[in-house]
Amino acid sequence: MKKIVIFVVSLLILRGCLGEAPDEYLLQTYSLPSDLNFMPTLGNGHLGYTVYGDAIFMNGVYNGAGGNSKRARIPNWLNITAQICDRFGCTTEEDVAVNGTSYEMNLRDGYYRSLTTFRSLGITLEQRTYPHKFYNRALVYEVVASRLTNRKARVNSPQYLKLTQHPGSSSDAFQFVVINNGSASGGDYRVLRGQTEVLEFEKFQPNHHEIFVIFSESLEQPLQLEWPTWQDQLTHRIVISMDRQQSVAQKELQDVLQLSVKSLFLKHTESWNQFWDTEFSIQLRGDDVLELSQIVNAGIFYLASSLPSLETNQENEPFFGLSPTGLGRGNLEADYQGHNFWDTEIWMLPVVTQFGYEYGKQVLDYRTRKLEAAKYHAYASGYKGARFPWESAYTGTEVTNPCCPEVARYEIHISPDISFALQKFFAQSADFDWTCDKAWPIAAEVAEFLVSRTACEELKEVCHFLGVMGPDEDHPDVDDNVYTNAVAKIALDFAVWAGQMCGNSSTELFEKWTKVSNRLVILRNEELDYHPQHLGYVPNTTVKQADTILLGFPLNFDTSSTHLNDLKMYANVTRESGPAMTWSMFAANYLHTAEYSRAHEYFERGYKSYVRPEFKVWSETPVGYEGSANFLTGIGGFLQALIFGYGGLDFVRNGNRTTMVMSGSMTPPNVNEVEVNFIRYGMNKCQWIFRNKYSGMNCGKSLQSFEMVQGGKRTLLGTSFNFSVSREDPPKYIQILR
Repeated sequence: MKKIVIFVVSLLILRGCLGEAPDEYLLQTYSLPSDLNFMPTLGNGHLGYTVYGDAIFMNGVYNGAGGNSKRARIPNWLNITAQICDRFGCTTEEDVAVNGTSYEMNLRDGYYRSLTTFRSLGITLEQRTYPHKFYNRALVYEVVASRLTNRKARVNSPQYLKLTQHPGSSSDAFQFVVINNGSASGGDYRVLRGQTEVLEFEKFQPNHHEIFVIFSESLEQPLQLEWPTWQDQLTHRIVISMDRQQSVAQKELQDVLQLSVKSLFLKHTESWNQFWDTEFSIQLRGDDVLELSQIVNAGIFYLASSLPSLETNQENEPFFGLSPTGLGRGNLEADYQGHNFWDTEIWMLPVVTQFGYEYGKQVLDYRTRKLEAAKYHAYASGYKGARFPWESAYTGTEVTNPCCPEVARYEIHISPDISFALQKFFAQSADFDWTCDKAWPIAAEVAEFLVSRTACEELKEVCHFLGVMGPDEDHPDVDDNVYTNAVAKIALDFAVWAGQMCGNSSTELFEKWTKVSNRLVILRNEELDYHPQHLGYVPNTTVKQADTILLGFPLNFDTSSTHLNDLKMYANVTRESGPAMTWSMFAANYLHTAEYSRAHEYFERGYKSYVRPEFKVWSETPVGYEGSANFLTGIGGFLQALIFGYGGLDFVRNGNRTTMVMSGSMTPPNVNEVEVNFIRYGMNKCQWIFRNKYSGMNCGKSLQSFEMVQGGKRTLLGTSFNFSVSREDPPKYIQILR
């Protein structure tokens, strides 16, 4: 009994020294997922990997031609295990099974660890792994072994640790050569140079990717760390640094190794704490909200992990976008090969923008840099302007998997989706300079593509999109998909406004775009008062996912009774195996139409069947179906339902003004209060709290002045404001005074 007390107290001391995270940020399990695809995926915008996986990936590094392009797999040399050994041998998995291991994902501090207690040996063994958030070229493995017995009992105690790498098979994407085979202890480092095998598209990628991998220590053979029996604790770390430039990787490693293990770890956790404390977090309050809070925090963490850190030791490289399963995945078809889709702009970006405008700008900047490739794609397929490909990677050209050519051919809505996202970003940021510099050039080229892609009947004065596919990929090659036509109208109207606002005087151009926008067919069945998904759609035909219902939220294109009928119509025919974000969009739309019981049902459906319990990792499809892991698209839809659906927020361009619309808020089931830190509007950063009966917003001082419109009443708010409103009488909107 005495020994057990010693172990418990010592373990509590060890956990206390680490700065234990609150329960809503700490995911702990004593058994790993049966499918290790659902281990946490960690990243820092430059490097990413899945814990215990066989791959590391680097931002923007792909291998393969055209549709065979995928993130270039780097063997996971950070996948290291530690064993406790003496002269007779080492601990085995059977010892671990007997003694037990806890596996923990600390979301607040941004690291994964395992902690094993060997009771018979009187030893705890902790292993931590993380991609450093500040030194973002560095991946870190740390091991801490502690003796918990008194020194007199250590005569036969273990004498060394054995560290072994498990990087997986050799990479099929790189040719690696050793250019230096030293070690840190000798004042030198082991350095590998890798070059990808195949170009994606030579016109836009003349050279192969080259990367440098530098190790603080070589583990080509298992490493033995001597541990004298008189020594209470043994701490060791392995650092791997990677970059396109050897000098950058070298400097990163040298800077890291100047810090102690404790200081390096503290710098990483401080960076993550700063994100949660000053950039973005959501707190749920209620009697039974722990699991939902963990799912919310895990979703924010996994999404943020794929984004570039804003403060880093060395300048970031250009960011190459958010793929559906994040930076730490992309070698497999199930990971969509690390490609960019409409998922980025429609599903993830609205949440990313709440993290901070700079995050949103870095995501959108990928489209700016790939505009020339989109123009080439339009020209090569017989159209004008810019046609952003359905899937893109390093070059920005079409890289849709050879399995699915019809998707690349028909699903043209990604181009107006991008324009829609540009408009939404402006509506929230009110950044006129950015809009003219970055958004207008893209909007103009997309408008030109849309006009060239339409088929117009002059006698009837109508225009169609023929041979397209909407978000519902079960119905290719249809005419006038209503989502495609609606988002195209929005994109054309935005291009006209942006061009005029930015000083373009081409009246002829604007008239051409406006004419097509006004004539685009929006199908509506007057008898049933709903929007057929496409020409010839038969009611009760099964659809794959959210498509027509998106005309309400997020497009805000139709919020009439027709939209409510759309929800009822398509809720009954959307297939059970549909992707996670579909049900979140039903929830958000039902909230906007005050169908609260249906909203609650779909909100819970949107995460309960999709989130794996151990580390709150999302799947693309419900349990029982094959689908992608770490599905950021589903996370984005879920968080949008919480923030914009339950919160009742939206950001809208109204002429040359932007407005923050507040349509009344309520909380999810069993949640008494939601606190969001922070919502950004214009140059202001606001704390926002909402309950079922009222909501309150507290916005700090800004250089801009705001007013609130409530019914027919206008209230000047000034440059900072704090107000509370009831759900029954919310403000119509808040706008910036220019």
